[in-house]
Amino acid sequence: MALDYKTYQYGNRASADTDTVEQAILDGKVKPKAPSASDLRNAAEWLALYGSDDNLDLAQSYANVVAFLELTAQSKEKRKALSKAKAEFAKANGIKVSQVRIKREAK
Repeated sequence: MALDYKTYQYGNRASADTDTVEQAILDGKVKPKAPSASDLRNAAEWLALYGSDDNLDLAQSYANVVAFLELTAQSKEKRKALSKAKAEFAKANGIKVSQVRIKREAK
């Protein structure tokens, strides 16, 4: 199932504060779109610094999401690098990018 940012609707209000990202979304000042690797890393850093005191269940839950965000950022960067390499190879060899095949060898 693909993520559909075009039809995404923010859910229930979590805060009555007016200076939140949530409020900016609801006011239409910002519109969610697919995150960049940098966006994911910024969110992971913010979440990793969130105070959990001695609540290890909360800390574990957030640690799981931090790892997910970091791994997703790494995956995006790898796909982008692969796409760039394929485009450069295609251009250098006068072929279409769709004709470039990557052979992945087992490590």
